[in-house]
Formats: sequence, C-alpha cells, structure tokens
Amino acid sequence: MATPTGIELLNEVTCPNCWQKFPPEDALAIAGHGDLMGDPRLTNDQEHLRFVPTRFTPECAALDEKDTSSFDLACPNCRLLVPRVMFERRDTLFLSIFGRVSSGKSYFLSALGRQLNSSFPQRFGLGVTEPHSASNAVIRDYENKLFNNPDPDALVDIPATQPSGHKHYQEVEYAGDLRRYPRPMYFQVAPTGRHPNAKDPVRYMRTICLYDNSGEHFAPQWAKPNRPETEHLARSSAMLFVFDPTREPAFIERCRVASSDPQFEEAVKNKENEPQAVILATADQNVKKWLGREIAAPLDTPLVVMVAKFDAWRHLVKGELPSFATGREGDFSVIQGFRVDEVERVSTKIRELLLTLCPLIVSTAERFSRRVCYIPTSATGCSPTMVEQSADGNPCYKFRRGSIRPIWAEVPLLWILQELTSGVVPVASVRGTSA
Repeated sequence: MATPTGIELLNEVTCPNCWQKFPPEDALAIAGHGDLMGDPRLTNDQEHLRFVPTRFTPECAALDEKDTSSFDLACPNCRLLVPRVMFERRDTLFLSIFGRVSSGKSYFLSALGRQLNSSFPQRFGLGVTEPHSASNAVIRDYENKLFNNPDPDALVDIPATQPSGHKHYQEVEYAGDLRRYPRPMYFQVAPTGRHPNAKDPVRYMRTICLYDNSGEHFAPQWAKPNRPETEHLARSSAMLFVFDPTREPAFIERCRVASSDPQFEEAVKNKENEPQAVILATADQNVKKWLGREIAAPLDTPLVVMVAKFDAWRHLVKGELPSFATGREGDFSVIQGFRVDEVERVSTKIRELLLTLCPLIVSTAERFSRRVCYIPTSATGCSPTMVEQSADGNPCYKFRRGSIRPIWAEVPLLWILQELTSGVVPVASVRGTSA
C-alpha cells in the first residue's frame, strides 16, 4: 500500500511492545502539544495523550485537539509508541540480549553502540542510523558514561539495569492489571560509500529492534502470564546470552590466581554463584512454552553465547584472538570482509573450553537452538578497580576510561547479520577477499 507521500506501508504492523498485530490505519496518534500530557492507561505522567486521529494536515500529519501536528504513532492495544519505521515495508530483525544480574549486558551494549558508529562504517561500509533517536536514550547514556569522559584517568562505570522504572520500562494498565514492557531500541543498517551494494542501499537496509532487561527478570521464578518483560525472547530473530565467567564456579577456580581481575577473588567470597545454565535453561523453557514447542526440540533461531570479560580469562585459550576481518589493522582505504570462518573456528575452541569447565552451558544452549555460536567478548578490554563497597556490602567496580579497548564487541551482531541476511555484511572468502 503506497501513501500519497510514497511511503510503502505494511498491510499489518506488529507492535514491538505487546506484539499485537494491527492494520496501519488503526494506529493511535500521540498528541504533539506540550499541554496534552498523561494517558489514562499509562502510568508515566510524562507520556503524551493518545487519540484516534480524525483531522489531518495537507502533509497527512494528524492534528490533536489543540491543532498541533502529531507525528508519533501508538499501538491501539497497549497504547505504547510504535516508531514509524515499524510501519514501513522493510525487514526488521528483533534481537534479545539476556543474562544473569551483573553479567555485563549494559557494558556490552555500550561497547556495541561505540563499534556501530566506528567499526561498521570504517571496516564494512555499513552506515548505522537511529530511526527513532528518543528510544535509544539509554544506550547513548551507557556510551557517554563509558567512553566520552574527556579525562583518560577518570574512573567510569555503568549503573546496573533496574527491574522497574520508566527509564528502562513502560507500564500499561489492563482493567486493573499492570503490565511492564522493556523499552525497545532501534537501529537501521544500510550499505554506504564503498560497500559492494552501495548503489541500492534501500534494498539491503535492515531495521534492528533490540531488547534488554534487568537480570532479575530472567530468574526462574519471574515468568508469569501477566509479566511480559521477557516475552520478546520468543519473538526474536536471534538471541544473545551473556555468560559471565567471573561468576561461574569452574572459571573462578581456574582464574582466581592467574588473572588480575578482582572480580574472581571477590566471587570467592560470594556464596551464591549459581551456575548460569539455570538462566539459559529458564529462557529455553519459557520461549518454547510461549511458542508451543517441545522442550527437547532445538529452535532454528540463532543463539550467540557471548563469553564476556575475555580480558580476564584469555590465558585459558593460550593466545590472542585472530582478526575477524580482512585487511591491515587501521587501514580503512578498502572495504574489509567479515571472516566468518575465523569466528566459527574460535567458536569451536570456546565450545571445547566450556565443555571442559561448564558442560551444562553447552548442552543447554544446543537444546535451545541448533544454530549456536560461542563468541568471546570484552566490553572494556581491561580489568576494573574496586573503589568501594555499596551499603549492602557488594563491591563497586570502575574502569579507567583511557584503558578501555573493546574486544570483539561487534562480532556477535556481525555474525547474526550474516546468518540472517544476504548482501548486508561483506563476507570474506576463505582466501581473505571480500564477497
């Protein structure tokens, strides 16, 4: 369906919050006037009023009751924002990141945001834009905290994601039943400049809708029918599980002496280092329950097991990671190719390590999905310093800003994109040339 402005719309829109489907003409408008605040079903009083549009400008923008143009749209079911990009006839990849409390999800997202703006355009000719920048406030805040302090000696950190609050979640009332949804983040990836498909960027453009939650939401006792915080896992095109070796008993035993990272030694004092396979198994059970699938049957959905904080346990794999792209380091004069063969070779090596130290992670991951890749990452590339203890006795870690150098932070998304799309990521041939 083409609108008067030439935008090609989907026949049916999927709400990225409650997952209800609706025709685009049923969307609610979000008031544009600053006085029209507060919606009766949304608990955040800073949300603008939703309304059924009946009057329009010549440019087809809805007019609210104060004759102000309204450009944002909302789902008619949950009344939450649905960015206009979700109405366009463009492929969307839904990605979910999950893991235990303090596994490093926020740090990874910060490093990923950094690499999307540098590595993607420089190395692979991929431009990354934000189709609805207001929805990405959290990840930009993470990136600012970790990377943008002008003092290289500054000690920086990212506060833990909270299990509630309007910063990370949106609350909707359904006949007295309150439901909380995570705020999605949106990116668009498209060929630019010297990319092999730069002449047809619209054809190869992909929208990425990314979800993050507090680690508490992935605990076995959390999932209930009226708690949809983690339902996005069942809707995902691909999933990223953050595995934290500094909280895993077998890794702690092997690394506490050899590694300088204080998190291993501190973990020895923690009496509740529950194996993280429980989190992964819970996600597996919940997703298959939501989908009506047999627990024993692996899904086709790609699953990346990100073995985080690589800088703290790199000695266990006896060497540095190879380059994941062709070309010389720092030479961006030609487009580089993503070396899938090297990434999957490393995946095999990491799988063998996990089989030795925590085999339940491997068996659970491979029951979850038949397309699993094990990728070592480090959002910071360096160990933290314990600066103090919180009121409840937990350690507070910070990183020297000038020492932060992410390791393989962009690789999980590159692997997912090459698994799910064609012609987006330039892929290296076995001989090292891009294809």
